Amino acid sequence: MRLTFPIQVLLALLSFVSSLLVAVVAGVLSHEAGAPVPGAVLYGGGAFIGWMTLCVTVLTALGLLGHHGHPDE
Repeated sequence: MRLTFPIQVLLALLSFVSSLLVAVVAGVLSHEAGAPVPGAVLYGGGAFIGWMTLCVTVLTALGLLGHHGHPDE
C-alpha cells in the first residue's frame, strides 16, 4: 500500500508526538525516582530517541514510510 506524502508526514508527526510524550513521562518518572534534573532530561532524551527509532523502523517495515506514491502509479 502506497500512501501519499501528506499522510506520511502525518505519520511522522504522530511518531514525533508519541515520542515526546514517552520522553516526558520517562523524564518525570526518573526525576521522581531521585535522579537530578540533568540526569532526568538525559533519560527522557534517551527514551525519545529509542521510541522514535522504534516507530520509524516499524512504519518503514510496514511500507508506510519511504516511497510516496504518485496518482498515476
